[in-house]
Amino acid sequence: MSEPSAIASTAAELRNAFDRTRAIPFSTQAVEQVESLLSIRVSGDPYAIRVGEISGLASDRKVVAFPSSIPELLGVAGIRGGLVSVYSLAALLGYTREADQARWLVLCGTEEPVGLAFSDFEGYLRVPLTHVYATDQGNAAHAHVKHVVRAAELVRAVVSIPDMVELIKRRCEKSRVSKEQ
Repeated sequence: MSEPSAIASTAAELRNAFDRTRAIPFSTQAVEQVESLLSIRVSGDPYAIRVGEISGLASDRKVVAFPSSIPELLGVAGIRGGLVSVYSLAALLGYTREADQARWLVLCGTEEPVGLAFSDFEGYLRVPLTHVYATDQGNAAHAHVKHVVRAAELVRAVVSIPDMVELIKRRCEKSRVSKEQ
C-alpha cells in the first residue's frame, strides 16, 4: 500500500467513525445535578447540611465545658490532635440548648475550626438540585436557613454553615467587646 493510499484509507476510517458517532441519538436529558447533604435532627426537627460546607463529622466526643459569656458555647473537644470550640447548633438556631443530647459534631472551617453539636444524625442524602428550594427570608427566626430540600416525602431546612460560622464570630466579637468595657 502506498503512502497516499494509507492516508486516504485512514481518512475514510475517521470519516466513518465520525459519521457513526453523529448517527447515535443525543440524549435529550442533560446530566442531572445533585446536592450532597447530611440529614440531621435538631431538637427533633428535620434539617440538612451541605456536605461541601463542612470539613468533617465526628461522634461521641467528650466536650469539656468552661465558663463563658457566650450561651451557645458548650466547651472544647479534642479533634484530630487539636482543640475545637464546640457550639450548640440547637441554641444557634433558636432552640433551647441540648448539651446532654449533643452526640454529633459537624466540623466547620480549616484555620480556626469550630464544631456544631446536634443530637441526631440520620444519614447521607443525594438529591436533585430541582428538589432544593429558596426560602422566604422574611422570618428572622430562620435567618440561617436560606433553602429547604424535599427528600423522601419530607421537607428539611438546609442550615447555612457559612452563616453559622459568621454568627459565631459575631457572638465572640460581641463577648470580647463586653469584657473590655
